[in-house]
Amino acid sequence: MDEQTAQKRLRAVRRQIRSRNLDAMILTGPENVSYLTGFMGHDSWVVIIGRRTLLVTDSRYTEQARSECVGCKIVERKGPITRAVADILIRTKSVRVVGVEKTCSLQIFGELKKHIKVRFKPTGQLVESVRRTKDAGEVRAISAAAAKAWQALDRTLPRLRAGMTESEAAGLLDFEMRKLGTVPGFDTIMAFGANCSRNHHQPGARKLRSTDTILIDFGAKVGGYCSDTTRCFVFGRPTRFYEKVYYGVQAAQQAAISEIRPGARLREIDSAARNALAERGLPDYGHGTGHGIGLQVHETPFLSKIAKGTLQPGDVITVEPGVYIPGKLGVRIEDDILVTETGHKVLSARMGGNTLTVINFRK
Repeated sequence: MDEQTAQKRLRAVRRQIRSRNLDAMILTGPENVSYLTGFMGHDSWVVIIGRRTLLVTDSRYTEQARSECVGCKIVERKGPITRAVADILIRTKSVRVVGVEKTCSLQIFGELKKHIKVRFKPTGQLVESVRRTKDAGEVRAISAAAAKAWQALDRTLPRLRAGMTESEAAGLLDFEMRKLGTVPGFDTIMAFGANCSRNHHQPGARKLRSTDTILIDFGAKVGGYCSDTTRCFVFGRPTRFYEKVYYGVQAAQQAAISEIRPGARLREIDSAARNALAERGLPDYGHGTGHGIGLQVHETPFLSKIAKGTLQPGDVITVEPGVYIPGKLGVRIEDDILVTETGHKVLSARMGGNTLTVINFRK
C-alpha cells in the first residue's frame, strides 16, 4: 500500500470517527489494522487520535511493522497491550469518548476500563463501511486471487483418483495454491456424493467413487485479499436429475447477476435467483445468495431475503445460489462480481460453470 492510499483511507475513517462524536478510536480487528496501515501481522492494535495514527505492537513484529506500515507511528509495547493503549490515551488529556469495535471481546473491554477512566463506546461497521468500496488495487488483488485459485484447481482436477478421500483432495488443492505463491483464502470445502448437500461441509474420510459428484468451494488470497468460487463436477456420468439441478442453479445465478448494477436492491438480486429455481420446480436454499469479499471472505454487503440497502460502485460480491437435497446431492455455483459505475464485471477467472464438467474415471 502506498502513502497516498493510506492517507485516503485514514481520512475516510477519521470522518466516520468525527461523525460518531468520538475523541479516539481503538481498532483491534486484524483486517481493519491491515486496511489502514498495511501491516499483515497479528496481536497488534491501531489507535487513532485526531490526526495521529499509532500501531501498537511488540518485539515479535517490530521489524515487520517497520517494513510494511504506511502512514502511522509504530509503538513497541513492553507489557500488556491494553496497558500500552491506555497509557497512550491517558497522555492525551482531551480524550473523553473512545470508540472500540463491537468485535472486541468482553475480557479486553474490561481490561481497558480498568486502566483508564473514559467513556468507551462500542461502534459497529466503522472501518468496514469504508472498506466496503474497493479501489483499483483491491480489485486487482481479488482478480489475481481468483486466477491463482483457478490455476491451482486446473492442476488438481487431473490428479483426482477413485479412492482418494475428500481430505486428500482438499489438501492437494491447498498445496497447489501454495506452490503458486499464494495461500487458501479460507478452509477449502471438498465434498463428494451425498456430502455435497451440506452447505459448509468439512472434508473428511469419504472416498471418491466412480459415479460421484463433486462440490468444491475454494479461494486464494493475494496481498491479503480473498477470492471465493464454487464449482461442481461429475466423476463419471451425470444423471438426468443432476443435470436438471445443475443447469437450474446456473440459470438462477445468471438471473441474479443480470440484476447487478449500482442502485440495485440487495433483496431483489436475492429474489431473482430464488424465482429462477422456483420456475424450474427446484427447492429453495437456506443461505443468502451472496456476500461481499475483500480482506475477509465474508464482508458487507450481504444478499438475502431480508437484506436492506442497495449496491454501490466498488462493491465486490459473490453470487452463489444452490440446490441441496439431503442424503442425495448438492449443487452450488459461485462467482466474484464487481459493481461498476454502469453495471458489473465478473472477476472470477471463469464465469458461471457454463458446461457441466465430467472428469474421466481414473483408478
